[in-house]
Amino acid sequence: MKSKKIIAIVAAVLALCALAICLVGCNSKTSTEYDAIKQNKKDNYTYLNENYSQQRQTVFIGDSIIEICNMELFDGETNTIYNRGISGDTSDKLLERLYDNALNISPQTLVVLVGTNDLSRKIKADTILNNISAIIDKSKQASVDKILICSLLPVNKSVNSQMVGLRKNEDIIAINEALKTTCEQKQVTFVDFYYSLVDKDGNLDVQYTYDGLHPNVKGYEIITGALKKVL
Repeated sequence: MKSKKIIAIVAAVLALCALAICLVGCNSKTSTEYDAIKQNKKDNYTYLNENYSQQRQTVFIGDSIIEICNMELFDGETNTIYNRGISGDTSDKLLERLYDNALNISPQTLVVLVGTNDLSRKIKADTILNNISAIIDKSKQASVDKILICSLLPVNKSVNSQMVGLRKNEDIIAINEALKTTCEQKQVTFVDFYYSLVDKDGNLDVQYTYDGLHPNVKGYEIITGALKKVL
C-alpha cells in the first residue's frame, strides 16, 4: 500500500513537471509560432492575394514597422502597394508565408523589413541572415524585378525599456553590416535607414519614435524618403 502511494505521488509530481515545461515552452521568448491574431492576418493576406490583388505590383512585407507604415506617404511614387506586414513577425515566419502573401502575385518590386523581433527572442544573427538570404533567393526564383532589403532600425531604451526588450544597437549594427554584404553578393538593393534615425549617442532619436522601437510619422518620413529614391 505504501509503495502504491509513493508511485502515485511520483506520478503526480512528474505530471506537474510536464505541465510546467509545457507552460514555459508555450510562453517562451524563443517561440515564433503565430497566435490567432497573427495567423488570421496571414490567412487574410493569402485570401486577398488569391482573390483581389493584382499581379506585378509592389509588395511591402515584414513586421510591425511595415504593418503600421502609412503607404500614403509614398504619394503616387510607385504602382499599387500591398502592405503585408504582421506585427511581431520574425524572419523564419516571414520566409514561411513569403509565397502565399507575396510571391504568388508576381510582384514587380518586393520590400522586406524583418529581424528586430528575432533579436527580442534571442534568435542568433546567423539564423536571421540565413532566413533573409533564403527570402532573397526565393524572390529571385520568382522573377521579382526589384528586391529591396531594409536595414533594421535603431532602438532607444530610455524611451521605453520594456518595449525595446533584449534588442541592442550593437547587435543591430552588426546584422545591418552583414545584410549589406549579403545584398552586395546577391546583387539586390540594401536600403539603410539606421544612421538617418540615430541621435548623437547612437540611439533611435526621440523625435522619430513614440516608444523607442517603432517610428512615428517623422520617422516614417525618413524611411519613405530613402525608399522613394530606389523604388
